[in-house]
Amino acid sequence: NGTPHNQTTNDAKNAPWYVNVRSGSPPERVTKNQSTMATTTVDGQGMWRAWKRGFTSNVRAFKDLIDNAVDAAFDDPLVEKNNNFIGRIDIYPDVYQSTTTGICLQNNCVKSVASLEKVFVVYESSKVDSGADAVGENGVGLKQACAALSDLSFVLVKRANNELSFGVIAESLQLRGGVRLPSFNLVDNGSLYMQLSDHLNTPEYVDVKKCIARYGAIEPNDPPNFPNGMKRICEHFQSMNRRYSGHDLFEVIMDRIRHQSSKDDTVQQVDVHHEQKTRVHTLMRDIKKELPKTYLHIPDNLHFRVGKDRLEFKHWPQRLVELSSFKIKVNPNLGWNEGDTFRANDERDDSYELRIFCGFDADRATLPNSRKECTLHLHSRKSGRLICTDADARTKLQLPASGSDYSQGLTMIMDDFTGKLPLNPTKQGVAFAEERRGAVHEENLYQLVGAVAHFYYQTHLKKFKGKTQLMQQVCKFGDWANRDKRRQLKSCQGSDLTTYRVTLKKSQRRIRVDNFEVSEGEDTLCLVERTTKSREKKRKTPTNAAAERSNTEPDLPITKRRRRAAPGALQEAETSSEEIEEMRVPRRKTAKKPPSKRGEGKEEKNDVEEEMITIKKSDYEELVRGKEDLQTKLEDADKMFAPFVEGNKKLKASYTELKAKNTEFKSENKGMKAENKELKAEIKELKATKKFIPKKRK
Repeated sequence: NGTPHNQTTNDAKNAPWYVNVRSGSPPERVTKNQSTMATTTVDGQGMWRAWKRGFTSNVRAFKDLIDNAVDAAFDDPLVEKNNNFIGRIDIYPDVYQSTTTGICLQNNCVKSVASLEKVFVVYESSKVDSGADAVGENGVGLKQACAALSDLSFVLVKRANNELSFGVIAESLQLRGGVRLPSFNLVDNGSLYMQLSDHLNTPEYVDVKKCIARYGAIEPNDPPNFPNGMKRICEHFQSMNRRYSGHDLFEVIMDRIRHQSSKDDTVQQVDVHHEQKTRVHTLMRDIKKELPKTYLHIPDNLHFRVGKDRLEFKHWPQRLVELSSFKIKVNPNLGWNEGDTFRANDERDDSYELRIFCGFDADRATLPNSRKECTLHLHSRKSGRLICTDADARTKLQLPASGSDYSQGLTMIMDDFTGKLPLNPTKQGVAFAEERRGAVHEENLYQLVGAVAHFYYQTHLKKFKGKTQLMQQVCKFGDWANRDKRRQLKSCQGSDLTTYRVTLKKSQRRIRVDNFEVSEGEDTLCLVERTTKSREKKRKTPTNAAAERSNTEPDLPITKRRRRAAPGALQEAETSSEEIEEMRVPRRKTAKKPPSKRGEGKEEKNDVEEEMITIKKSDYEELVRGKEDLQTKLEDADKMFAPFVEGNKKLKASYTELKAKNTEFKSENKGMKAENKELKAEIKELKATKKFIPKKRK
């Protein structure tokens, strides 16, 4: 419109409005029929405000920094060249002269760290095509997390070849014309203070010098102190040399941690040192509590410390009873219910493998105020990063959500170890809308996970008489100390867990498990003690049953019973051995009458006769369990309907009372009708004798 553009640099202020500030040359004249390719600049101050609102809590923001550290320090122990590498991640408070001013995150790296000039480019990442290897893939995690936690942060890099890098992420450096993240390349030759001072004494970096001076002010009333700030930064570089050697190191220093809600902070609150100490220690406490359940597959050669405590990532093996593993195939493009062919077992090239861990959370089932419903956790990428949690996933998995069905601390963990699910930039959800057939992908995913949850829950529910007994058995494992004495804890990936191999089928509008094979694991804590049978079990199918009948041993002698069995009842066999191989089953013979003119004859029941039927012990035990389950269900039904029965009895009693009163009223009504007839007769007689004189009307 012809008005000057608001520039921030001195050159831009002196340049006329029609001169391109970046190139220094006037723009080309545009005619009516000529098109131009225009690019818009990013408002750095507006971008910073957006970054501050990107996370719901400080812990989530700090997890974004930890993701980058895990990606850098995560090493595959199977690779021979890196067998001696030990990854290290340290989180500790930034303390100067017994005063806590912020928090630091430091880690070593398997590979060489890129230059900070490249790292600071917004929305550009070298991990975009990393697949399952890296969690950070959007090029905004470092900047956004630092902005959400603090107004002033420093990034320090030390490489194995003695090259150093120093960068600043500060709100005061942001411009209306773009995001400003300055960085400097240095050399570790003993004159670090002088090298950095030479860079900062130029007019271009006066504002960066002010940031370091702010970092040098320790107490709230202290003025900015540039030499003190430079001294603290040099001390951090020296501590990096002392901690690790021989590898590239990366450190982030966040000064003056902001409150959980950035809107509640004032300058005075942020600068109070005892307030900073409380915030830093609270953040470290929350990180120490959250991280063990955030990552599933942190290897033993990655040492993770928060303060002085080393973390162990064995959260779920410690909490879950009957921890089992499933592997299913998920197709992101072709719907499982499209067309006439069932495609849940389809292993196409575009299908990916998903691992599911199932178990009963003994601690959640024991705590009185905790929710017992089926909980769904989604983990993704090689490290098994927790993406999102659904506290009650029964509706999402299309399971019955009434009462205590699919509760008892049931926990489902989806492990996207192949990294096929599209994540949003803050790693707080799945961006299915990014895919062309995202709705189909989402439907297939939760249908298959729901089928596994249904099968797993029903399999273990059959071991008990009902949900109450299952809940009581799960609560017996609520004591952590008792469980630790039983077995040595391992990570999910390193544990020998009970593994199921399932085939699926279509059941009405859902997917259900058809056949399965199970291999029991030594590290799985079982609800019921295992028998001495083989660890390999198969589900009874017509094919397997026929094969087993052909391989059975010769029949044992038939045992006689002294008592006559009741018609239609299943009786146990009395055998001399412990194995029950045969049993008497009453059978009713029927005969037909000769066909009549109207139709076929009806069956006529004769006396009951017994005959021997060979049955295996496993089938017999299954029938007995089914009978006990039915009896338990009948008892539960009786308990449920007991108040209704009592109410019915009361209604019947009140009904009889009302009926008796009704008969009394009817008899009284008959007497009154008889008296009325007599009165009418007397009135007629009086009228006939003219002695009846009616009252005069007014």
